Amino acid sequence: MTTKELYTKGARIWIPHPELVWEGAEVVENYVAATLKVKTEDGKIKSIKVPKEENLPPLRNPDILIGENDLTSLSYLHEPAVLYNLQVRFCNQNAIYTYCGIVLVAINPYTELPIYDTDTIHTYRGKAMGDLDPHIFAVAEEAYTKMEREQRDQSIIVSGESGAGKTVSAKYAMRYFATVGGSTTETHVERKVLASSPIMEAIGNAKTTRNDNSSRFGKFIELQFSRTYNIIGASMRTYLLEKSRVVFQAPEERNYHILYQLCAGREEYPYLKLDDATIYRYLSQEAVIPGVDDAQCFQETISALVTLGFSERKITDIFRVLASILHLGNINITGVNDMDDSSIPEADSHLLILAELLGVDVQELRKWLCLRRIVSRREVFEKPMTLTEAMGARDALAKYIYAELFSWIVQIINRTLETSSGARHKFIGVLDIYGFETFEINSFEQFCINYANEKLQQQFNQHVFKLEQEEYLREDIEWKFIDFYDNQPCIDLIETKLGILDLLDEECRMPKGSDSSWVEKLYSTCTKWPHFSKPRFGTNAFVIKHFADRVEYEALGFLEKNRDTVVEEQVEVLRSGNNRLVRSLFRDDNKLSVSTIPAAPVPKTRVVVTSKSAPSSNTSSLSKNKKTVGSQFRSSLNALMSTLNATTPHYIRCIKPNDRKLAFEYNAPRAVQQLRACGVLETIRISAAGFPSRWPCLDFFNRYRVLCRSQDIKRDNMRSTCECILVNFIKDNDRFKFGKTKIFFRAGQVAYLERLRSERLRHCCIIMQKTIRGFLQRKRYLRVIHATRTLQRVARGFVARRRVNHIRRNLAAIRIQKCVRGWVRRVKYVRLKQVILGLQARGRGLLMRRKFMEMKYNKAALIIQKNVRAWICRKNYQQKMKKVIVAQNAVRRFLARRKLKELKKEARTVQHHIALNKGLENKIIQLQQQIGELTKENNSLKTVNNELNETRAKLEVLRGADVQLKKRLVQLSDQEKKLKEVASELEKERSEKIDLVTEKETLLNEYNTKKKQWTIENLELKEQINHLNEQIQNNRINVEQSLRARLDSEKQQLLQEHEQDLDNYQKVLCEKTDLEARCDTLERELTRMKGGKVGNCSFSDSSSFLSQDDSMATLINEMQEEDFGYGSVRSASSRNTDRSSDWSAQTTPESTMNRSKAVAMSQESVPTDALSVDVGLVLKLQQKLKFVEKERHRLHRRLEEHDDLPGEHKAQDNFKLQELEMENSKLRADLMTLRNTVAESIPG
Repeated sequence: MTTKELYTKGARIWIPHPELVWEGAEVVENYVAATLKVKTEDGKIKSIKVPKEENLPPLRNPDILIGENDLTSLSYLHEPAVLYNLQVRFCNQNAIYTYCGIVLVAINPYTELPIYDTDTIHTYRGKAMGDLDPHIFAVAEEAYTKMEREQRDQSIIVSGESGAGKTVSAKYAMRYFATVGGSTTETHVERKVLASSPIMEAIGNAKTTRNDNSSRFGKFIELQFSRTYNIIGASMRTYLLEKSRVVFQAPEERNYHILYQLCAGREEYPYLKLDDATIYRYLSQEAVIPGVDDAQCFQETISALVTLGFSERKITDIFRVLASILHLGNINITGVNDMDDSSIPEADSHLLILAELLGVDVQELRKWLCLRRIVSRREVFEKPMTLTEAMGARDALAKYIYAELFSWIVQIINRTLETSSGARHKFIGVLDIYGFETFEINSFEQFCINYANEKLQQQFNQHVFKLEQEEYLREDIEWKFIDFYDNQPCIDLIETKLGILDLLDEECRMPKGSDSSWVEKLYSTCTKWPHFSKPRFGTNAFVIKHFADRVEYEALGFLEKNRDTVVEEQVEVLRSGNNRLVRSLFRDDNKLSVSTIPAAPVPKTRVVVTSKSAPSSNTSSLSKNKKTVGSQFRSSLNALMSTLNATTPHYIRCIKPNDRKLAFEYNAPRAVQQLRACGVLETIRISAAGFPSRWPCLDFFNRYRVLCRSQDIKRDNMRSTCECILVNFIKDNDRFKFGKTKIFFRAGQVAYLERLRSERLRHCCIIMQKTIRGFLQRKRYLRVIHATRTLQRVARGFVARRRVNHIRRNLAAIRIQKCVRGWVRRVKYVRLKQVILGLQARGRGLLMRRKFMEMKYNKAALIIQKNVRAWICRKNYQQKMKKVIVAQNAVRRFLARRKLKELKKEARTVQHHIALNKGLENKIIQLQQQIGELTKENNSLKTVNNELNETRAKLEVLRGADVQLKKRLVQLSDQEKKLKEVASELEKERSEKIDLVTEKETLLNEYNTKKKQWTIENLELKEQINHLNEQIQNNRINVEQSLRARLDSEKQQLLQEHEQDLDNYQKVLCEKTDLEARCDTLERELTRMKGGKVGNCSFSDSSSFLSQDDSMATLINEMQEEDFGYGSVRSASSRNTDRSSDWSAQTTPESTMNRSKAVAMSQESVPTDALSVDVGLVLKLQQKLKFVEKERHRLHRRLEEHDDLPGEHKAQDNFKLQELEMENSKLRADLMTLRNTVAESIPG
């Protein structure tokens, strides 16, 4: 296909853009020589001058190929196509991985993606590369599968600039191998391999302006597999640790993470005497990374160290060394004698802490931080260092200590992960190293990094070319040698004899070697190399043309960094300390780079001769045999390349999409720069030089079968069918080649076939549209005819139905009128009949009710008249009788009072009082004793009550235990239900989740154990309840027995008191008889003085006699009332009762007569059986009865408060209550008996 056919109107192309690098455009007019008119995507028309056809802008790929997961499948393979395809996948599809042949291009998304879990690992397990979407797991699976299939070591090379995601990609690859190749033994090597990552990140990563977690060293990790392809060990090799970062960091950058983590966790290690990170000179002011907790990371680092077998002492020693580096940086070195000498103050706290942490001599350390030793042939001089030299030596010592500690930790990790050589079968290496770097100022570090990338790019080119050649040979394709960029001349410039590294080592060995003299040698020796040139400006720089870009290196500092010198005396001081770790770090003398200074005189310098002996042979041998950093790196790099060449490599190129660390933001200039630097575009160019597009015959036929006729298709020979298609449309046979299974196309041929296919499909679409449109119009006409006829049929039916409905409505209306008129007449008749019958019934009822009420009123009037007349008569009679009785009572009361006064005067004599007081004093003493005994009894009853309360409290506790027991029984039933549900679920999912069987067994065991425990606890609680019930019952029995015993004793005491009271009562009766006799004599004398006759008395005399008898009875009662105050046995209630009875007796004449008879009978002697009853005993029994009733009421209230007691306890309480009530009833019966006896003893 000619150029004019490609660049016709409508063709889409790429044109350069100053900001976007490339911009899409469309050809407006057909291509004419030297001019191409295009229209950009923003609508602008441009004319592009094309002096030659080779300068035509690149064509765009068809839309079907946009977003392909493999860049080599694009029809047009060039820079804009690759850049645009990556942008579409990254921004539109959020796909961060894309294949580029054998290379996996990984773009850093700057956010967490859920595509690295265990399920994803198992998804890619066993799948060939290309079966699924591009992924780092696919590359890892390809390496693992080839190791199994081909029995050859594999390697994964991860490269890219800082911040592109190299370390994370290597970590995910190792995680895949640890998951797929994890062993089932107890060693868990894969866990230790993953645990090494946080340690290496802590001691080897730092924050830079491009990356918050930038790896400042390169590493090659070998994962060692056994014959069963399980991980059994690992080893690690490191390259180019950035030691200068220990003492200096650029703005907005940090030192290594471990130093900040140590300051954040300083509280756990107070003996390190650390402070906040901002006060240390070696730690920049950028002390915090947003979103990162240094204290938490410090704990993760400690956990990883423990996992890898670091002992507590080793961890402590590591932290001591790291803290000593921080204190070393804060040592205050001051200049004296116009800055020619230097010194350290005696009270420098950081120096003292440093000596304490490392266990070295403070004075020796202070001395050699300010002095250095100069060795001549016969003498050794001690020369003071200037302030600048002393600070430089201090910083060199800090870098040296950190580098040695870093190497020691790596060595310990390798020793932990190593395995025996016999058990190791194959390995997979993961190389995580710097990508190509170019900055405004490039120094020795960038030179070594770019040198390593030149070696890796050469190995990559050779491998890609070899694979391309193998593909052509396998498909039996004739091919020609592909011209690709060979960077061997650039490598020769650096590493061959009299190359840059040789001249650098030679200059380092020169006594007066300097950076400027070295650059002069480069200018004179290396200008013959095409890849070397001088810069336009400056004499201390040189330019090397690398495969990615031209880089200008600043020669200042090359010699110092290559020598990596440190003052030997300072190292000797550290080696002589008592810190075991520090001594082990510096015991290998071959690793020490000694600072050798010639013995030339230095002006204005004080030199002290310390020894006249010649230097030792050991020192001279060290000076001669030491290796520079460049030579060490070249040796380790050659060893690495030998290892990689012996393996099957797999490549991962990491791309940093933007410098602002924003998620899914694509910066085209930055991406193009990295694609050029990592060799992806060179890979594409190599592929485009041959046959980049490759289609299997069957896939080609399925895609492009529309380009051939049906008779040309041969189902049994797809190759001839495809050949027929290609011969008809591609005339030049060199544009395609047939292999054994595939068809190979030159660049642009697939796009041409896609264009033909789209035109054929467009033509077919037009034919299909024509046919379908005619079909649709016919269908539409038929639908209109059918709809018209349907409408006519519906309208005619509607008119006929409306007429029939009208006729039916008329007939229905006539029938309704007939029914309604009949219903109205019937309703009127029924209503009128009901009204007439109701009026008749109510009229007759009214007349009868009036007649009945008249008869009722007449009868009631007669009854009222009869009752009123009887009441008036009774009222008059009662008033008259009441007046008579009042008059009689008044007279009799007057006479009795007068007589009583006289008797009282006689009774109040001294002898009478003495006789009465004797019995009363004894009674008072007895009553006081009874009060004391009753107090004791009351206290004992209170004690019993307290014990009963305690017993009830224990009963409440047992009730709570019973409630808990019920709850546990409910929980037990719930657990049984849950167990049944779990058992049913286990039966359903047994085939899929075998691990749940063990969980079920553990649950059953736990349930059985808990059930046994609950059963035992239940039995114990029941036993406790029974025991407490027995205790309660025993306590109640004891209380009852004690109460009964006390009642018996009280009864006996009361009986004894009763006998004593009988004696006193006899005495009182004797006195009474004497008083009665005296009263008789007084009455006789009174009657004799009046001269009245007793025998001839009238009714009035009898009434006066009765009044005298009443006065005597009243006198006796008053005497008894007076005696009550002196210990009488009568109570107030009995007095009130007697008074009320006397008053009621005075209300009638019959009561008056009875009272006189009672007084007459009282004057006679009383029988002895009646006098045997004691009133005091009755009173005490009444008090006891009141107490028992109060106790009964109190027990009733307590029983009502505890109605929720169990049935057994309630029954016991009821039984006790019944016993008390029976005893109460007995006491009541006894009391009634005593009362009756007293009542019978009184006559009348």
